[in-house]
Amino acid sequence: MSIILTCVCVIIIAFLVHLTRKTRNERFYQLIEQFPTHPSYYPLLGNAHLLAGSLEGLLKKKEKLMESYDRLLYWLGPVPILLLKKCDDIAAVLNQCVEREDLGIMKEWMGTGMLNAEVEEWKKSRRVIGPAFNSDMLSKYGKIFNEKAADLVENLRPAAENGEEVDVLDFLRHANLDSVVGTSMGISIGDYGKEGEKFSYSVMETMKQGTKRIQYPWLIQHHIYMIYLKLTGKLQDIAHLQYLPSKIIRDKMNSIRKSREKNDSGDEDHVPESMIDLITRESSRELGFDEIRMRDELLLMAAGGVETTALGVSFLMLMLAMHQDAQQKAYEEIVELTQDRDFLTENEMNGHFKFLEKCIKETLRMFSPVMVTTRRTTKEVVLKDEKIIPANLFVVAFIYLSNRDPDTFENPDKWDPENFSEQALEKRSKNSQLNFGVGPRSCIGYKYAMMSLTAQIVYVLRYYHLTTSIKEFTKDNLKTDLCIRSKIGYPIKLTPRSPAKR
Repeated sequence: MSIILTCVCVIIIAFLVHLTRKTRNERFYQLIEQFPTHPSYYPLLGNAHLLAGSLEGLLKKKEKLMESYDRLLYWLGPVPILLLKKCDDIAAVLNQCVEREDLGIMKEWMGTGMLNAEVEEWKKSRRVIGPAFNSDMLSKYGKIFNEKAADLVENLRPAAENGEEVDVLDFLRHANLDSVVGTSMGISIGDYGKEGEKFSYSVMETMKQGTKRIQYPWLIQHHIYMIYLKLTGKLQDIAHLQYLPSKIIRDKMNSIRKSREKNDSGDEDHVPESMIDLITRESSRELGFDEIRMRDELLLMAAGGVETTALGVSFLMLMLAMHQDAQQKAYEEIVELTQDRDFLTENEMNGHFKFLEKCIKETLRMFSPVMVTTRRTTKEVVLKDEKIIPANLFVVAFIYLSNRDPDTFENPDKWDPENFSEQALEKRSKNSQLNFGVGPRSCIGYKYAMMSLTAQIVYVLRYYHLTTSIKEFTKDNLKTDLCIRSKIGYPIKLTPRSPAKR
C-alpha cells in the first residue's frame, strides 16, 4: 500500500511541477506546441523508451524515429528536446546560437577544451587557437603531413607484400596521431619512448571510454564514473594521457622564461611552428590560459582529431576500393598534377585535386564521423517557414540524417562523387554540407582536416592499388557511438604499383 501511495505522490508532484513550469514559461510552451511530438509518449517517461536498448542498434533507431518527421519534439521525461534533420533548419540554429549542450562525457579525460567550453571561454579559446589554423601555420604543417603520409605508405608495405586484406583503421589511427602530435605539440612521439607509447595508448582508450559512457548511462554521473575508473585501473591511463602534453608545455614555458632572464627577446620574435608555440605565448596567458587550459586544448586536438580523420580516410579507401572507376580517375589526376614529385605543397593539399576532393566530400557526406551536434538556444530562432524555436530549448541537429536527406540528394544512399560537381552544388542549398558545421562555432580545423586527409590518400594511391572483398556497403553495415563506424571493418588489399605506373 505504501508503494502505491508513494507512486501516486510522485506523479502528483511531477504534474504540479510541470504545470508550474508551463504557467511561468507560457510563451516557451506555446512555441514548442508548433512542433509535432511522437505519438508514443508516456507521462513522466516521455519518449525516452524509443531510444532505449543496445548501442549497436542506436543509429537505426534514430533514423526510424525521424522517418516521418523533419522536426520532432522529443521528451526526455519532462524535458523537451527539439530534433532537426533539414539542413536549412540546422543552419538557422547553428548560425544564431553558440551555446553548446554537453553531458561532460570526456571531461575526466580531456578536461574542457574549445569544443565543449561555455561561450565566454570558447571566445577566449578561439582568439588564442585561431591563428594556429591560418595559412602561414597550415603551410608549416604541410611538411609534417607529407612526412607522416610517407610513413603511412611504408607502414602499409608489409601488408601489401603479403597480398592479404587488412583492416586499415589502426594504421590510419597511428598515422593521424603522429600528424596531430607533430602539428599541435611540435614533437615526434617516437622521441619520447615509453612516455610516448603510454600517451598513444591512452589517446585510443579515450574514445573507447566515451563510448562506454554512452552505452551505460549510469556512468555519466561523475562520482560513479570515478569509482569505475579506480576499480578498472583507468585512472592511470588518464594520468598517462595528461602527462606528456603537460610536460611539453612546462618545458616550453621554462625555455621562454630563461630567454627573458637573459634579456633576450623571449618568445616575441620567435616564429611559431606548432600550436603549442601559440598557446604558451604571453598573450594567451593574459586571457587566463593556465597550464591546465593549454593541456586541455592540446588533448582535444589529439583525441578528437585523430579518430575522426582516421575514420574519414578509412571509409574513403573502402569506397575507392569498391568503385574502381573512381579510384582510377583519382589516381590519374594525382599522377597528372604531381608528376614524379612525392612532396605536396599546401595549395596542392587544399582543393588542388578537384576530382579527389569530390570523393572526399562525398565520403564525409555518407559517413560523417560526427553524427549529431547540439545547441542550447539563447534566443528565439525563426525558421524558413516562419515557425519559431523558443529560447532556452535543447536542440539536437542530426548531421547524418541531413546528409542523407532525399529532398537534398537524389539518391542519398549511393556513393557518387558527382554530388559535389559544380552543377550539383548550384542546385542545392548552400547549407547542404554540414560535416564541419556552419556559423560562428563551426569547426576551426576544417582546412587542416582536409589537408591531412588529402595528403594521406594521395600518397596511398600513388603507391598502392586498392581492392576489397566487400561488394556492397549499406546503412545496415553502420553503427554509432561517439562516431559513425563500419560494423564489418575496413578490409583493404593493397597491391604495390610498379615505378613505371607511379
